Amino acid sequence: MGLTGIDRLNYEKETVSPYVGDIGWRSVFNAAWVLVGFSGTVGLYLAERLPLWAAALLSLLFLQAAYMPVHEAVHKTLSGGRPNLAWLDRVVGSVCGWLMLVSFRDHVITHLIHHTHANDERDPDVLNSKGSPRDIVIRSMIGMVVYPLGPIIALIPALGRLIPAAIRERLVLSAQLRGPDAVTHARRVAISHLAVLVMGTALGYGAVVWLLWYVPVWVGRIWLSGVFAWLPHHPHDELGRYRDTRVFTFPGSTFLIRGHDYHLLHHMFPRVPHYRLKPLWTAMGQHLVDQGARIEGRAAREFTPSAP
Repeated sequence: MGLTGIDRLNYEKETVSPYVGDIGWRSVFNAAWVLVGFSGTVGLYLAERLPLWAAALLSLLFLQAAYMPVHEAVHKTLSGGRPNLAWLDRVVGSVCGWLMLVSFRDHVITHLIHHTHANDERDPDVLNSKGSPRDIVIRSMIGMVVYPLGPIIALIPALGRLIPAAIRERLVLSAQLRGPDAVTHARRVAISHLAVLVMGTALGYGAVVWLLWYVPVWVGRIWLSGVFAWLPHHPHDELGRYRDTRVFTFPGSTFLIRGHDYHLLHHMFPRVPHYRLKPLWTAMGQHLVDQGARIEGRAAREFTPSAP
């Protein structure tokens, strides 16, 4: 029988305690190898030591990996929640976020709204991640085209009429769900991205800024939208602490999704670093099954409901 009331809360608090509070050196390392790897790839391409196609593939690998430090910084797992190390979350989140074409401040606001309102009408993620994998690809492709136009349209609103009405409506709804503060921060960062694209192209580095950065980022975002937004929440129609997302595992899933095949645990305990979600599942899996949580895939065979 599953625990209830204060017994359930105390059990969860005691069980999760050993997995939170440490400085996230692993996430700091993850950010470091991404920055070194991407910079090295660009350097080797410019030195004509690496062909464009190989540099583009390596850039895709490094850039998509930049998201995990951003996500961890949002939840303050790099600093371990220590106020005197809050700068570490901000620096890593801002630098890696900028590479991913993301305003860190915008993402903090938007992602925490998602955690508070997962799968309901106020969840900004539902707008972009609900649907089929094909929908994810199409939305990302549209985003790749529209994103650099954002600062221009903000300066010359009349140009917004060139964007199809359905896309304009989704952009307006996204802005409403995220809120004006998030939109303002996102716009400022987007201006810096546009400046790099324009200046890089004008100075003869078009292949670098477009084919080694901008396009690989958006291709990586297709993958990230699929495994971090669509897969854990699909079909985005349940609410509640144990049902608004799920544990969904398959061979190699922990490596591919970097621990977020146990995404339900992340929503329940967002201060647990992604690399500790699987060990936490081992400690708490039976409890989740007894609570009627969404446990699917290979994980569904690891535990059975306790007898009443």
